[in-house]
Amino acid sequence: MFDLSKFELIDWDDDYDEEGNLVHCLRHGVTEKVVAEVLRERPVEIKLSVSSAEFAIVGPNCEMSKMWTLLFDISHKRGDWLRPVTGWSATQGQIRAWQQATRLPWRNKL
Repeated sequence: MFDLSKFELIDWDDDYDEEGNLVHCLRHGVTEKVVAEVLRERPVEIKLSVSSAEFAIVGPNCEMSKMWTLLFDISHKRGDWLRPVTGWSATQGQIRAWQQATRLPWRNKL
């Protein structure tokens, strides 16, 4: 179960590491700012059939203009670090899961 309070830090690789998680996430439009905002703005854990991550969450950015799906692992460096794996714009089904969990409406303002 995803519990944000268990994590002290977000584990990003250097931006010059072409195989690192930051460069990979940037290719999908997921910036450090996006991750920070989604983690701050009512993230909800969802179930996805993925083998590349331990957690999948859905949540909005701080402007409430875009909903994101983000995948995370626990860092191999420290157990209290959260490591972004990848992400994308949330699908309608993922947005519905967020709405059901938060009991909040969602309207994309863009």
